Amino acid sequence: MTDILIHKSSKYIEEDRDYYCSDIRDKHGMIKPSDNLISLSCDSEIIRPDIDCGELCSIYYPFEKHSFNRIYLGISFPLFANNWGAAFLRYLMYLIKKDGAVILPVYAERQGVEKNYWSRSSLEVMFQSRQKWWGMSNIWAENDGVMSMRIGKKEPPLIDSTLNHLFDNEFQKANRSADEDYLKTVMRHHNNATTSAIIEQIIINYHGRKKSVSLLNVLGDSLLPSEILMSDYVNVTEATQHFNQNSESNYKSGYLSESFTKNLGVIINDQIPHVSEKRYDIITMIDSLCDKSENEKLSIISNLKGSLNKNGIVVIRDSAFDKKEFCEKIKNNLNINELDQYSSIVAAKHIKDKKIAHYSDIIFDELNKENQSRQSVFNIIRF
Repeated sequence: MTDILIHKSSKYIEEDRDYYCSDIRDKHGMIKPSDNLISLSCDSEIIRPDIDCGELCSIYYPFEKHSFNRIYLGISFPLFANNWGAAFLRYLMYLIKKDGAVILPVYAERQGVEKNYWSRSSLEVMFQSRQKWWGMSNIWAENDGVMSMRIGKKEPPLIDSTLNHLFDNEFQKANRSADEDYLKTVMRHHNNATTSAIIEQIIINYHGRKKSVSLLNVLGDSLLPSEILMSDYVNVTEATQHFNQNSESNYKSGYLSESFTKNLGVIINDQIPHVSEKRYDIITMIDSLCDKSENEKLSIISNLKGSLNKNGIVVIRDSAFDKKEFCEKIKNNLNINELDQYSSIVAAKHIKDKKIAHYSDIIFDELNKENQSRQSVFNIIRF
C-alpha cells in the first residue's frame, strides 16, 4: 500500500509530516500514515510514475486510477474552498483505491471563511453522499482540524472548473511523459488556483455572493475569468478577456463548460483601457503592466475609472505597488476612496498589526512578513 503526502514545495515537508505523524495531534493513530509515506509537491519539475525514486516528484503526473491507498494534503498545500479546490479533491478521489481515503486539513468556520479555506461544513456541502448500505457520510471528521473523504455510493458530480481541462486534455497529451511546455501548462493551472481564490474572496467582500457581477481581465491569463465565471461561490454573470494585438492569445473555449461559453467575451485591442461604452464591476490586472513606466501605470489606473460601474473596483498586482511612494501617489493623485491590500498567499485582507492565523508555522511567519513589507500583494482600488 502506498500513502502519499502533497506539499506546496520541499520547504514544507517536515512540517507537513509532523502535522499527521505527531502523537500530539493523532494520539490514537486514527490518521497516522504508513511508514512508507512518499512526499510529492506541486512545484516539482520531476514528473514520473515511479515516485519512490528518491527524488521529490510532482503530483501532476497523470497517474492511473486507484494508484494510492491514502492521499494526505499537507497544511502547506494551497487548497481553497472553491470550484478549483473541489475539482482537485474530486481528482484525488479518482486516484485512491476503493477502500482508501483523501485526508486533508480543515479550519474552524470563521478562520476558513477568512482565508477562503475549507471548513467542515463547506466540505460536507460540496461532497456529501452516502457510502453504500452503511448509510454513513463519506466525509469523516478524524481529529481536530482533520477530515477524510472516502468513495461513497456514487462518484461526486463533475465540478465546473478550468482544472478539468488539465485533467481531460493536457494529461492525455503528456502521454505519461512531460516536456517544458507541459510543465508550464501545469504551473499555469496551479498558480490560477490561488489567484482565482483571492479574486473570488475580493468579489465576495466587495459585492457579496449573490449580486450579479461583470468582470474584465486586462492582458492577464485567460484562465482567471474562465474560472471565476464558473464559480459556485460568486455570481459573475459576464466576463471579458482583453488581449493586445501582439500578445499570443491563450484563450481556449475548452476551459469552459458549454453552458458558460456565451458569457465570456474576448477583446483584442492595444489600448488600455479599451474604448468602450461598457462598464464593469471589477477589473483585474494581474502582472499586466510590467513593460510600463510608473507614470504610464498611474495614467492607466486613472483612466480605468471611466470603465467602472458604481461601486466598481480595480484589482492590481504589480511591482510598482511594492514601493510606498507609488502607493502614496495612487492615494493622493488619483482621488481614490480606498486602497486595500490582500495577501498573495491566502485569500485574506492585510490589516496593519493584525496576524492571519495558519496551521503552518512557516506560512504564518510568511504572512506576517508579507503584512509588514506589502510586497507582491493584491491591491484593490475603489474610486
